[in-house]
Amino acid sequence: MESIAAPLRRLQEEGSWFARAHELRLLRVRTDASMRGAVIEQVMALEHHADNRALFYRFDDPFAGGDRGWPARVQRLADQHAQKIDSVVPAGIVVQPLGRAGASPQPTAAGFSALLFQIGPLLGAPLTGVVVVLAPAQIEDGALFQQELSALIAAPQLAHVRWIVVEADGDAGRDLVQALGPRALDCDCLVDEAQQQKDLAAGGAAAVSDPPVVLPVELGWRAPGAMPDVAAPPRRDRGRLPTDDELRAAGLSPRFVKGGGEQLKKLVLGAALAMRQSRHPDAVTLQARAAALCAEMEMPREQILNVTILGGYLLAAAQRPHAREAYTKARDLAAAGGFDDLIAQTELALGMLDAVDRLPAEAARHYAAAGQHAEKADIAPLAIECWRMAGQLALEARLETGAVDCWKRALALAEPLQPDLAKLTSAAEVARALAAVCRKRGLFAQAESMDRHSVQIEAG
Repeated sequence: MESIAAPLRRLQEEGSWFARAHELRLLRVRTDASMRGAVIEQVMALEHHADNRALFYRFDDPFAGGDRGWPARVQRLADQHAQKIDSVVPAGIVVQPLGRAGASPQPTAAGFSALLFQIGPLLGAPLTGVVVVLAPAQIEDGALFQQELSALIAAPQLAHVRWIVVEADGDAGRDLVQALGPRALDCDCLVDEAQQQKDLAAGGAAAVSDPPVVLPVELGWRAPGAMPDVAAPPRRDRGRLPTDDELRAAGLSPRFVKGGGEQLKKLVLGAALAMRQSRHPDAVTLQARAAALCAEMEMPREQILNVTILGGYLLAAAQRPHAREAYTKARDLAAAGGFDDLIAQTELALGMLDAVDRLPAEAARHYAAAGQHAEKADIAPLAIECWRMAGQLALEARLETGAVDCWKRALALAEPLQPDLAKLTSAAEVARALAAVCRKRGLFAQAESMDRHSVQIEAG
């Protein structure tokens, strides 16, 4: 879609200039949650720009809480530097490892600065510096974020460090850009609302006003996505069209093939457009029709998915009781069809509602059920996260033994995974949670073991 492509092109242009203009100290990219992932990937790709002479280090840790995420950033900086040493070897570039002085830096902004200072002399030609990409998932205190980042940028010992800030949560970096003047570059990478509505309307606006499609008996067979039927010239070698029974035998819905697929696409896109325009009643109506059409076309998985989407639209429309009904219906349909992966998703939605309603025990049961079905569906990363949340909610409900059981199950699922996959899950966080419980119970040896285990998981 042009609404997405245009801001990414703008980011590519501004990022290329940042790679060339080494006098720039800061590139600030403002985006939103829907674009954040793509924006960060494109920013990190600048490390491979032909004019770049710096190593890129990325930090997504939230700027929140008492420590504002600095302990995690200090550890990640050391870990990423160790990885960079191996990554540049194929290019014939030598980067030295951190020495003893960098083994235990302070878990603060000052410690982060000290580690960056140590990295400067370790870079071999043609590398001349470092680019720190700060993309915090949350910025709790914008003024404090600006203050600490400003001090880092102004630090004379960090002259070899430049900064890229990706903001999808507020506008904390605006004043800093203004203060730096020509040494900063500001880039808005936001979806153009008008263009997005045009993109959506091109595919689905017709569904807002179109009446339900009544399929004539004589409608000919056509592939999904084909243009409306036209009178084709007669062909002598034309084969017989498949019957409805033959289509079903091939796993296809006759109604879908004969035009229902086009109608479904219009309904789904029309509902999305209505949501984008904050026309919640229209979105709910269209999405409910989409779910009903899936049922008529005998497409159970698609029906469950569309009922689940309907639940989200009902939440946005402030109809929480109806949203719960939709998620419950989706779960029951998934259970009837034996779709364990979809049962897990719907149980997660129900657990989320209970968690928001401050019913941790009920929410924990839903998350535990989600974990069980994610296991049956052989989706280990999702199952680990479900069991982690079930344990956290059980702990909030003062069900400590139940929490420990959930966390043990999560770690058992992580054990057979490949290390590179295990470190992408929340298993390390589970190990730390277990360590905290062990410490509370006075089991200090077990707590230290769990802490070590969490470090091993994160290290892959």
